Amino acid sequence: MKTRILSAVCLAVCVCLLNSFVTKAQVPFYETKWEDGKMVSKTKFEMGGYGMFEPKSVIKYEYNEKGDFVKKEVCVWNPKYDYNNKVGRWEPDYSEINWTPKYCILQKKDVIDNFVYTELLLWNKKEKAYNTPAETMIFQLKDSNHFNYLAFQKGNEYDEMANNINYHRELLAGLAE
Repeated sequence: MKTRILSAVCLAVCVCLLNSFVTKAQVPFYETKWEDGKMVSKTKFEMGGYGMFEPKSVIKYEYNEKGDFVKKEVCVWNPKYDYNNKVGRWEPDYSEINWTPKYCILQKKDVIDNFVYTELLLWNKKEKAYNTPAETMIFQLKDSNHFNYLAFQKGNEYDEMANNINYHRELLAGLAE
């Protein structure tokens, strides 16, 4: 009687452990590429067809020669599969044609007046190009450690403010994430 109860408990524990492993295996994961201490791309993988992980989106980052954040572009994969006669199965096609941009965040700096412009551009599927900026944030740097938040523009509407905010190089790149 005791061995039967013990074996039933062991079986239940094994089923619970296997269930947690299978559940965790289906959670998306990210592959991050770095160059010179800066994140260059971040690819999100999710469980796809045939039980394989497939890239669903990729985020590409660009920096200027000083190492300051300049651009973030997000693209999603439009699933397309080609039949491979050599192996006798369908394989995903990850060529550039099958990736569609979603949005882009641009950051521009005006060196003379210390203005920083952060713009959100949305992808237009019909025109296959980015639209005019959907939102814009404008900052003015006071010095290397502080900046004033000047304006936030959405469409034709401006919301102006002035704050004294501590600044560091990665803050605006963090806003873009």
